[in-house]
Amino acid sequence: MKKYFQAIIIFILFITLIPMIAILAGEKPQRIGSTVIQGSLKPIENVKILDEKSGKILELPLRDYLIGAVAAQMPYEFEEEALKCQAVLAHTYILSRRMAETEAPTKELLGADISLDRSVYQPYFSDDEISAIYGDEAEKAKAKITKCVDEVSGVVAVYEGKPIVSAFHGISSGFTESAENAWGIDIPYLKSVESEFDPSSKDYSKKYIITDDELKAKLLDTYPELSFEGEADTWLDISETSRGGTVLKLGLGDKKRQISGYDFMALFDLRSPCFKFTHEGGSFTFTVCGCGHLVGLSQNGANELAKNDKGYEQILKFYFKGIEVEKVR
Repeated sequence: MKKYFQAIIIFILFITLIPMIAILAGEKPQRIGSTVIQGSLKPIENVKILDEKSGKILELPLRDYLIGAVAAQMPYEFEEEALKCQAVLAHTYILSRRMAETEAPTKELLGADISLDRSVYQPYFSDDEISAIYGDEAEKAKAKITKCVDEVSGVVAVYEGKPIVSAFHGISSGFTESAENAWGIDIPYLKSVESEFDPSSKDYSKKYIITDDELKAKLLDTYPELSFEGEADTWLDISETSRGGTVLKLGLGDKKRQISGYDFMALFDLRSPCFKFTHEGGSFTFTVCGCGHLVGLSQNGANELAKNDKGYEQILKFYFKGIEVEKVR
């Protein structure tokens, strides 16, 4: 029973963390691995991580970093082929960060590749954090993750010879989202694909209740020019969605100022930009589908594909169209 509750807590942690992982609230995709980055692929031996609070830089072997990154980004209970996908994406990410920092250093990083700020950079867990999260399961978790990291040692995902944007999210809406819809940047391999297993996940949807007063106050705080003279059920209008249901245009107030579902998601801490709403009794009820920014790899989808005997390379090429998976030499 103890292990059951521990597993539930761990899963909730990841579901909470995934929407916050990089890109959406952090750097522009060009800075973390796109065709903008120049230079040839070269292996890296060590990773430098800045602790922005102390100003100290932790330098650790690439293998250790990847183990900690996968531990922070995907539940270890997932299938091994899904964990290998995450390991490849983590390696691709840190390689692209090294290339970006070599090309144009970020002053605040003080020479590091990333920092511990998880609102900007993809997360990494130290051994102590792994122990704190997994408790009695820590050694088992680390052993499984280490095995997966070792089995894809040196492997990265590239497009036209450059590391891809290592975008991932917890659960899609049934379709992943394109980078163009999410960030306004057309990235050839980040197109919408159907992720058929996701709608059957027990964590596929979540409801949020926001009172009229709460919604109005928060919107006026961000958009003070708005007017709310009409009835509350006319304050919001979804005028455009993607094929997966991501809200592309949402009208606000009487004059229906247009914002994106991503903006609304960030403002009200929704876990996805794919939502619908109803209004009754002085409150809006939002039904939000999927978890995260919905771009790139669906982790739930990858896990289900792995259960259906798909290998990590096949899974990655399904979610990232036209990429190659190769070793850095």
